[in-house]
Amino acid sequence: MKELGSVGPVRLPIERLMDLAGREVEEDDPDAPVPFLVALHQRPVREVFQRAAELVKVGDVTRRVLGLRILRELGERGPDGRRPSTAETIPLLRDQLRQETEPAVLLWIVSALGYHFAAEALFEVVALAGHPDERLRFHVAANLTNLVDLRTVEPAAADALIRLCHDEDADTRFYALYAVTREIAGMNVDRVSALTAELMSDPDDQIRTMAAAHHRAIGVVRQFMTDWNPGRVVAPGAAPGGYDYIIGPILVGLACEGEVPEIREVLEQEIRRAYGTCPPAVDVTETAQRLSRGGATKQRCKHGNAGTLVDHHAELLNTCSAACE
Repeated sequence: MKELGSVGPVRLPIERLMDLAGREVEEDDPDAPVPFLVALHQRPVREVFQRAAELVKVGDVTRRVLGLRILRELGERGPDGRRPSTAETIPLLRDQLRQETEPAVLLWIVSALGYHFAAEALFEVVALAGHPDERLRFHVAANLTNLVDLRTVEPAAADALIRLCHDEDADTRFYALYAVTREIAGMNVDRVSALTAELMSDPDDQIRTMAAAHHRAIGVVRQFMTDWNPGRVVAPGAAPGGYDYIIGPILVGLACEGEVPEIREVLEQEIRRAYGTCPPAVDVTETAQRLSRGGATKQRCKHGNAGTLVDHHAELLNTCSAACE
């Protein structure tokens, strides 16, 4: 779409921006830039919010989608993840979610709820995990991480993600598996171990690779933590599963950060959370250094660009294996 002479999108009147952004949405090209939609996002004034909110309730699907895509990213995100109009946007989205029947619109409602970190809408989104529309299930898998409690994931959300890891669509399976293994520290380790064992035979190569690497990583970190135990934090002879509570946070920490300070903080917090204190005699810093060694790759990527993630799994396994020797 050609720009209007020397006038950039940001300086255009709202009415004109709405019209041009509508054309961008109508073209429905995921690879095409959307400068006019972005210009609306950068103008979080009352008029833009009201116009978008009105569009969400009109009869035309394209106009409803335009309204949702404006509301999804209207204004800058604050430290708490919320945007200037989040308090009004979430109730509007939830109300529309209860009424909407068109999958092409529902998926943008789910996406907008995820962008606004609308935890209050978690169970309404979870209910769509079994929807017959493949695109909608994909958006559920992609946005649940922003709605769940990452430490104590709600059972219904955990069940939905496990189901989505077996979805017929490979992209949906990958996003769900990525969430389960790389983003949500509170998933049950035994369930994740069983899941990754199953997905080691997945028809998708990237999913197989990630599942196999994570499955082995669980066992390696569990054994490492058991061997590291000097008898001051957990009694000698404790079952191998005695450290399971810390495996998820360690692996998520390594995937998302991987630096010594962050891993040390994870170790100290988890030990303190379980036992009320972190004994000075326990060399958490040395453990963090050994777990972090070789973990240079921190990028969080998704399906279609999974090489970085797979490479980091390999680095993690090498790091942990060396530490256990």
